[in-house]
Amino acid sequence: MLARSSIRLLRARAPPRAAVAYSNSITYSGGQASVGQGGFYGSGGARCTKRKTEWNASAVASAEKVASLAEIMDQAYALRETITAADPVSEAAIESKASLKKLMTSPATVKVIDCLEVKNEPVWGLTQAERSLVREAREMSLNC
Repeated sequence: MLARSSIRLLRARAPPRAAVAYSNSITYSGGQASVGQGGFYGSGGARCTKRKTEWNASAVASAEKVASLAEIMDQAYALRETITAADPVSEAAIESKASLKKLMTSPATVKVIDCLEVKNEPVWGLTQAERSLVREAREMSLNC
């Protein structure tokens, strides 16, 4: 007859039946399946949807729109430099402020910014620099 500690040791070494049964057919991500750590890939309904989903083409960035926004922002930065370099009450500063407001609130600029945002956040496929450019453009268009 085996001692209790020996029986526990044998049980701990023996692979559980469930883990052996699924070992060839389910992808397991991390931990030990028998102990409750980690989880099976797609467990808990993570990969299934309850409702029909559709592709939203406007949620992905367009290279043309990004290039257009970069050109607009280059103009805006140049105007902003003129404003900060000049005397605040000078004619050049006043004209630059008006030009900046006209540029950032024009329908074409607003349309480009709208195309690069979904629900007030930058769309997918943008780099960090492009995402910050979109956010800055939106802020400038609202605060001019």
